[in-house]
Amino acid sequence: MPKHSIAAPGHARTHRVAMVAYEQAQILDITGPLEVFSRASRLLSEQGRTRVPAYAVEILAHDIGPLRTSSGLELMVRRTLSKARSVDTLLVTGGVGFDAASRDELMLAQIRRLARGARRVGSICNGAVVLAATGLLKGRAATTHWAYSGRLEAAEPSARVDDDAIYVKDGNIYTSAGVTAGMDMALAMVEEDWGRAAAIAVAQQLVMFLKRPGGQSQFSRVLAVQAREGGQFDALVTWIQQHPDALLDVGALARRAHMSARNFARRFRAACGVTPAAFVADVRVEAARRLLEDAPVPLKEVARRSGFGDEQTLRRKFRAATGILPIDYRTRFGGDS
Repeated sequence: MPKHSIAAPGHARTHRVAMVAYEQAQILDITGPLEVFSRASRLLSEQGRTRVPAYAVEILAHDIGPLRTSSGLELMVRRTLSKARSVDTLLVTGGVGFDAASRDELMLAQIRRLARGARRVGSICNGAVVLAATGLLKGRAATTHWAYSGRLEAAEPSARVDDDAIYVKDGNIYTSAGVTAGMDMALAMVEEDWGRAAAIAVAQQLVMFLKRPGGQSQFSRVLAVQAREGGQFDALVTWIQQHPDALLDVGALARRAHMSARNFARRFRAACGVTPAAFVADVRVEAARRLLEDAPVPLKEVARRSGFGDEQTLRRKFRAATGILPIDYRTRFGGDS
């Protein structure tokens, strides 16, 4: 692995990173970002760039002792929220327990108290809903896991919610998408603190992208339709996914659904939350992704099988949807990469 020299910006003291946690939190929301900071601290120390540890990480909760996460595994809490004083980066985890946490007035008050003295504040996944309950997202741009964007909008109507972003920074407030996106956000914070070379070195150690291509939609749009649809177009949705290379314009789909084109388009959008054309485009991008990952076939064949017809259309549509060209996607994610 190539090594990058990490230029120290003259930090004279340890930067304290605290993760606010609660019962039934998502364990990777907690350990993923904290590992990014810990790994950065070790790398900086190994290269002799710091006299003191760059970062110190800890978990804060109401009580000292084991904290049960949603996976059943327990994490050890050694400092309570009420005893915490100086925090540089304050993070709020997400997880199954986010709803109860967002109504925990004592926890919300402690987050507000610590946030006043923090250099930056962030949330992971649906931890953004907890952060919104503190009032810290008023008028802010923010994101969360795509499945909870509606909850975030309801929790803070003045927030500008981007349901496709991996993470969003608005002033000193950061919010990230679901689970592993918290690591992307933490890596951006390391880059902000110590520069690009440091972030690249950490990304290499953790086998991550410095900035992953595309947004949440590349992972979620088709799944979201399947979860929302509720049965009316279930057979049609399945058929579209099985036949991305078929004729899938509105007229053809309406005939298969035994409806007029106008009525079909209206009812499909109402049931699925997207237009038929948008859903077909997402299905075809997903089909192309699977072929690029698994099938050692030329791009011309990928374009044909996924329904794009030709390489030029495949490149244009794939890049628009994911932010990356098909050939680059295959290089990064293909089975022989």
